[in-house]
Amino acid sequence: MKFGLYIVLTILFGAFIAQILNENPGYISIYFRDYVIELSLIFFCFALILTFLFLHYLIKTLKAPKIILKKTRIAIQNKANNLLEKSYLEMLKGNYPIAEKYAKKARFNCSSPLLAYMQIIHATDAQKNCMQRDDWLKNAFKKFKYAEEVILYTQAKIQIRELNYEDARATLGKIIEKNPNNILAKELLTDLYIRFSEWESLSNDLDDIKNKSKFEKDKIDKLEILICNALINSKDNIKSIKKYWKGLSKSLKNNPILLNEYCLKLSSKNENENAKKEILSFMKKEYSNDLVKTFIKIHSNQTTDVIKKLSQWIEKYPQQTELLLMTAKVRIKNEEWHEAKNLVEKAISIETKEESFFILGEILFHFGKVDSACEAYRKGMKMKINKSQPKISP
Repeated sequence: MKFGLYIVLTILFGAFIAQILNENPGYISIYFRDYVIELSLIFFCFALILTFLFLHYLIKTLKAPKIILKKTRIAIQNKANNLLEKSYLEMLKGNYPIAEKYAKKARFNCSSPLLAYMQIIHATDAQKNCMQRDDWLKNAFKKFKYAEEVILYTQAKIQIRELNYEDARATLGKIIEKNPNNILAKELLTDLYIRFSEWESLSNDLDDIKNKSKFEKDKIDKLEILICNALINSKDNIKSIKKYWKGLSKSLKNNPILLNEYCLKLSSKNENENAKKEILSFMKKEYSNDLVKTFIKIHSNQTTDVIKKLSQWIEKYPQQTELLLMTAKVRIKNEEWHEAKNLVEKAISIETKEESFFILGEILFHFGKVDSACEAYRKGMKMKINKSQPKISP
């Protein structure tokens, strides 16, 4: 539509100019010193257009080598980028020598030479060419100063995989010295702290891990409990144990795993009464199998008192099969066989577990009911075998 309009306007303008020139063609005079050059208007316009066209194409001709070079460079770069892409695909297929070959060809002209170098490093590493891999790491480190952290991080991961933990620690230390906020390096260092049981160092870095780490909350919580557990066990005297426990947050003190460890530590230092108070306080609010086991353990010589407390807990938590079975075992130890049988039968009515049948078998055997005892043992053994067999998905 627009093109047709332009044609019509051009024709009308040409006709208008032709009419003017037909009536008065006119001329142009050019004076230069003693010379006078006279040209008709039409010839002057024609000469002007030719001059413009000549200059236009002359400039294009002069620019042609640069354009050709630019397009050639782009074509070479695209080819190198395609080689780098092929290298990545070959790595995924497990064709490491081919992946290395493509990456080496691509590194000179691709738009991301750092990626090509990293690809070569991974390819040589996958082929277990350790010397070549280390040479490429050194070259990359010298060539790409702006990517030192990435290269060092790659080196640290390789060192950890090859069990060179001290070298990995030094490499990660360089990263953190350069950038204290590099959380990926700190996460790797966290694994090393755990491996070498450096709980104090890990505790110092815990706030950073909480605030900046990509770890899931559940994983961070487990890590915090692991650290606290280890630090409790590392304390030598009762004063330092209690002081550390006092400094913990309320949520950590209410964690049954951590509280159980603390109570065991108190018991090991002949602080059974304090351990008992901690357990009783917790059990008023919620139930914990581990704490019940610890309570029974630290008061093993006070069977009557233990049975009394266990009976109270059964009234409060009647659906806890583990509690019923633990109480049954204590009753058996105290030779209260009928009470133990009732507890086991109640546990079986709530949840069938192999342990329940083994305890029931022991009780029935005591009563001389050999056939019934053998039947209970068989049921327990059958459940244990079925549990140990791997499940096959359809």
